[in-house]
Amino acid sequence: MLLPSVSLPIGARLTVWYSAILLITLVAFGAAMYFTFRSALQASTDIDLENRLAGVQGFMQREFPRFQRARLWHEFEENVQLRPGGEMIQISDSAGAWIFQSQSMQGLKLAAPRKSGVPGFATLMLQSVPVRIRTASVRVLNDTYNVQLATALGPPHEAMTRFFRVMVAFIPALVLAASAGGYWLSRRALAPVDRIIQDSRNIGHHNLSQRLMVPQTGDELQRLSQTLNDMIQRLEAAFQRITRFTADASHELRTPVAFIRTTAEVALLQPRDPASYHAAMQDVLSEAERMTKLIEDLLTLARADSSAFQFQMASIDVREPLQHAGAQALTCANGKNIRFSAELPKFPIKILGDPTALHRLFLIFLDNAIKYTPVGGSIEVRLFSDESDAVVSVRDSGIGIAEDDLGRIFERFYRSDKARHRDSEGAGLGLSIARWIVDAHRAQIQVASKLGLGSDFTVRFAKAN
Repeated sequence: MLLPSVSLPIGARLTVWYSAILLITLVAFGAAMYFTFRSALQASTDIDLENRLAGVQGFMQREFPRFQRARLWHEFEENVQLRPGGEMIQISDSAGAWIFQSQSMQGLKLAAPRKSGVPGFATLMLQSVPVRIRTASVRVLNDTYNVQLATALGPPHEAMTRFFRVMVAFIPALVLAASAGGYWLSRRALAPVDRIIQDSRNIGHHNLSQRLMVPQTGDELQRLSQTLNDMIQRLEAAFQRITRFTADASHELRTPVAFIRTTAEVALLQPRDPASYHAAMQDVLSEAERMTKLIEDLLTLARADSSAFQFQMASIDVREPLQHAGAQALTCANGKNIRFSAELPKFPIKILGDPTALHRLFLIFLDNAIKYTPVGGSIEVRLFSDESDAVVSVRDSGIGIAEDDLGRIFERFYRSDKARHRDSEGAGLGLSIARWIVDAHRAQIQVASKLGLGSDFTVRFAKAN
């Protein structure tokens, strides 16, 4: 049976990681100290044994030629008694016969080596006591003797054992105490995060104006709170735009629907002649076309918001979509007796763009210019280039835009007061779509206008290489 995975809180995870790292550090430190002390004690013991071996070797070379073997035991015994605490030493010949064996070595019952050639140090446990032994071969005259010097490591061994036990008891206690303190500190440090979580949960669509409290600590928590407040502010602005967009869309759609319904009801109220029915159907068709265009614009903006629409970018001559849009606008301008002029260069100007989208962009500018230019006015279209940009300018002598409205003309459903009349036949979406197309082409748009003096819309495109 598989156990469900448990996700620990951040404070608990931090404590576990902190405790694990601390435990590993303390164990490594304790082990390093233990082996360092043991190595130092062993090195000190080995140096002492080497010094003793040098003394024994000198004594043997000096005394062995003078005395018989039976007298050598007595001479060694007198020499050993001069050392405080006795001397742990035993000497045998190459056959393994004892030349001398101190009383302490006799208690250890350490057999003499039968052969030479086993020099060096060794540590043996003899009668539950660690003993450090130095074995060496000493040649005197023509004979070879095996010398073994030993030192009991009882007190150092007991000290190292106590040190080991202290470390074994101290490290877990220290880790537990540090873990408890670390968990308390982590909970205290993460308490502001819990408050941020709780405050964030309390913010919904009904109170998007509420903000999180920002602690003035100058750390990550302050930056997190500020970032979340900025995000909430953006969400509030987006929510307000959606609410306003929905309300404006409903208002714009309600007007043609009401007109169509009223016209149909009046036409069906009583029998009429065919001409009256024909006029009513024309009015219905006109409003239906207007409503269709509005719905298409709304769908275009919806695709722009979702980023689902992808422009087909290619290197094109910007004159082509501009000429196409100008030819369509010329008919409408002639219908209003508006002078229309276009100044385009004879050589191609290449930019990276979508021809269909650019045609719609230029048509929006021209349609607005015709819509808000009175009879007898003028519209001028210019295309020119400089070192890096292709510039399209649409200038009209229309009613113009108030300075206070210039910053909002690209908002959806926004129309200046001068334009809000029934004859304009616009919903205020054209310039929003134009802004979307301009941004998608990474171009720049500038508007210069004054009331009663007309407007000038200028777009700068980066030329293609």
